[in-house]
Amino acid sequence: LLSELRIIANMIASSFRSLFWLLCILLVFTYCLSLVLTQGVASYLKDIAESSTIPEEYTDIKDSFGSVWLTMYSLYLSITSGRNWGEFSSLISNAGTIYSVLVCLFVFINLFSVLNIVTGVFVDTAVETAKYDRSIMIDKTNQSKDASL
Repeated sequence: LLSELRIIANMIASSFRSLFWLLCILLVFTYCLSLVLTQGVASYLKDIAESSTIPEEYTDIKDSFGSVWLTMYSLYLSITSGRNWGEFSSLISNAGTIYSVLVCLFVFINLFSVLNIVTGVFVDTAVETAKYDRSIMIDKTNQSKDASL
């Protein structure tokens, strides 16, 4: 039982390096897209401020895409099911269809590409760690058998 716990702990520890690089990739990708989306929303909000009518989605758009950090948080929520990505996509479509397409593309790339590839890397790392740990246990068992003979 204790050896199984040790194997699991080794697998988790060995996956931290991959997790760190995943975080870096996701942050850079999310930040770059957030810059584009926030710029588009800022332009849209400026146009609204100059017009006489303010649409009812104004506060929702500003709350979700009003700054780079809010946009990054909204994108994070969209890929982690914190909030439906379709809501964000339809909300930002007011600023332009291209922004809606970019949100959909972001979700697609992250869910079907980046995160699935990373899951495969984690599983592969776990399997390799378990193989290495089992080979060490087999060597120790063989050494103890040889010592008892």
